[in-house]
Amino acid sequence: MPRKITSLLRESDKDQRPTELPYRTMLKDLACEAMQRVPLYDYRGKSARAVRERIVEVRRIVARCLGLSSRDIPAKPVRVSERPAVQFDGFSIKPVVIQRRPGWHISAHLYIPDNLTQPAPAVMHVHGHSYEGKATDFYARRCRGLARRGFVVLFLDFPEADERKGTGHALWYPVLAYLPLQGIMALDNSAALTYLAGLRFVDEKRIGVTGSSGGGNQTVYFSAVDERVAASAPTNAPTIIAEHARTGSGAYCHCEAIPGLLAAGVEYHDLLAATAPRPQRVFAGIRDPLFPIIGARKAVAEAAIAYRALRSAPCTIEEHYCEHACPADMREGTYRFFERALKRPGDVRGPRDEGEDVDLADPRLRALPKRPARFLTVADLYRARLRGIRPKRAIPVQLNRLLGRRAGDSRVQCRVRAEGQHWSRILLETNDGAMLPLAIRGSAPGRLVLAIADEGKQKALQRLGNWRGRVATFDWRGQGETAPPQDEWYQRASHYLAFAGQTLAGGRVTDLIAVARWVEREGFEVTRIAAFGGEASIIALLAASVDSDLPRVELHGLARTLKDAPGLIGQVKYTAWVPGLALVTDIPQLLKGLRGRAVVRRWLRPGEEKPREGYT
Repeated sequence: MPRKITSLLRESDKDQRPTELPYRTMLKDLACEAMQRVPLYDYRGKSARAVRERIVEVRRIVARCLGLSSRDIPAKPVRVSERPAVQFDGFSIKPVVIQRRPGWHISAHLYIPDNLTQPAPAVMHVHGHSYEGKATDFYARRCRGLARRGFVVLFLDFPEADERKGTGHALWYPVLAYLPLQGIMALDNSAALTYLAGLRFVDEKRIGVTGSSGGGNQTVYFSAVDERVAASAPTNAPTIIAEHARTGSGAYCHCEAIPGLLAAGVEYHDLLAATAPRPQRVFAGIRDPLFPIIGARKAVAEAAIAYRALRSAPCTIEEHYCEHACPADMREGTYRFFERALKRPGDVRGPRDEGEDVDLADPRLRALPKRPARFLTVADLYRARLRGIRPKRAIPVQLNRLLGRRAGDSRVQCRVRAEGQHWSRILLETNDGAMLPLAIRGSAPGRLVLAIADEGKQKALQRLGNWRGRVATFDWRGQGETAPPQDEWYQRASHYLAFAGQTLAGGRVTDLIAVARWVEREGFEVTRIAAFGGEASIIALLAASVDSDLPRVELHGLARTLKDAPGLIGQVKYTAWVPGLALVTDIPQLLKGLRGRAVVRRWLRPGEEKPREGYT
């Protein structure tokens, strides 16, 4: 067993041992810096024409970043199944299943007010990360409140919730095929709106959308891409994304991170402005730790400037003294907003309360009493997206663009160095600010092995086993001595970098190239790079593909193809998946392009697919 290797992140006095100084906030610092490179679009002083042109551009960018084409929205269901309505006090609930494509089932509850005499206003309710979906009491309470005030309400389960369990939701691998979960949900919501607008007792021109937390983000993205939404009330979610990174707590779900959005110049105030000229009211908790109120206020204030330039209905914010919740007074505010935005003379007024709780476990309320034989999952959609793709050998420029890398970031300088009897301990800094603790066994220049592993330099040394020759190993960014204090920061950094058009995988490719170059400048000859683990193998493969000067790479745990990604959850961390990579190339093509500079020592075998991944 090799001895424990430490690094040093600060010079020590000559008569003292080297002092360790772990850098726990490095991923946060790098992510925040990446997001600040694109300035906010300023609507101040812009003419109405300029604002309209900007809104059109934002909608186009959002659709592209969601993986949608101009033909996708509005979406239409291919089949709708309705079960008999169940009567309650002042309204009935009809279980509904909407198929956007054959086998892709969207379960929902349709709340229908009593005593409708004319086509009524309607509200679509989309929900956040309660996997009970439409069977969640606190969500259903808001639907009852709207229905008892005369609104038709369609409450959808998002993928993996309630009767859609097994579909998959909190998954990052679909971005390999540029199939973000938010884009899938936008299409689901659009097909549902088409169904709702076609009901004889609904006024298709008066359909609003609301949702809390993840449902608030759904509301904003959906309202931006589907102009049929007449009014929106996003709750507990809108905030400047960069502020979410700086002061918020907790990660976005994978479904809320949209690759390339900030890189294209679109921040959250642009998303809100994209709903103009339709009325919009943001509801926010002053003490919400997840979505900071200061970011919510700024997003609404900036978007409101665009609204005023168009002399349209307002974009406003209603604040409540609460945390990440939707208390009664906030729900009442939602009802008042939709009544002002959507109600007309002759509409049902109804009782002014939410009524009694409904037994949502009643089997009569099941939209899918029996699971259909054909029940598609996110994995099926992912494979279908790749079915017609013919991957090619990717050139370095293309790979660097997908990775969000700049070639100059691989330049590196030594910050601290300590020579020991058997080990040299070095701290390197890349051009983009990543600190890399490096250890080299054998001080005299010569041939050596450079080893990396998913778990860091200690694990890399263990995996080398009885190798007694010279060896170098290091912690890439966010690993070992620069690991964040909470695991969720891997996900947070991955999301923020993706927003900014960068990737954590691209940063780690930069780290590997930088270390290899520095070691060789010191007079060592790197004979091979040994990569242990699913993520390390992909990082080494990508690094060798973008830098032809790297030595041969040995891959101990490589996926055979990116098409296997659904079955590799748990074997390959989501931090290794690069948005859009599977649409351009695949692992066999990358290996072929290296012409023998890569040797696979162990292949990964796809296992049982898991429905979720990561923090939700």
